[in-house]
Amino acid sequence: MRSFLLSDLFFLAGSSAVRAQDTYSGDVAASYHWVRTNAGPGECGCFGLNGGGLSGSWLFRGPWSVVADFSAEHTSSAAPLGNSLTLTSFLAGARYQIPQPWLEGSHQPQPFAQILLGSTHAGGGVAGVAAGSFEFATRIGGGIDVPVNSRFAVRVIQIDYYLTTFANSTNNHQNNFLVGAGIVYHWSR
Repeated sequence: MRSFLLSDLFFLAGSSAVRAQDTYSGDVAASYHWVRTNAGPGECGCFGLNGGGLSGSWLFRGPWSVVADFSAEHTSSAAPLGNSLTLTSFLAGARYQIPQPWLEGSHQPQPFAQILLGSTHAGGGVAGVAAGSFEFATRIGGGIDVPVNSRFAVRVIQIDYYLTTFANSTNNHQNNFLVGAGIVYHWSR
């Protein structure tokens, strides 16, 4: 009797794992970010920021998900004077999982596109008059996740256009470029 119950338990666990490979309800991702940004208007004065982010999504209809994202990037040697800058953003939006009928298998890449809107905070010497303020920010882009198993995936690349709107005495916006990679955990109901 005990072996019968154990075999039923293993069968149910195995069928649940197979089902989880096909669908999931959302994910949580931890990722490294590199942001190419500029300090002021006119000449580029471009520099890089390093940091990371946490994001979570909930699959709500077909390939569409709701996404929440928190990230922070920092540099201690921002152009032009070598001051520090920390950007912290709180964003939310929508993600679309791009279907791939031409690929099959459990390790097929899963590309996505997303748009996130929200607020960002600047701090440090480069921030100047914008220091301590919260301004509008948006990230538009996408990435590719490659599944490792039914629960984990590797975000091999994420590329976003990252607009911030801090005061800079010319046009009050900064055109930034974000590149990221990380680990994704899929959860299901």
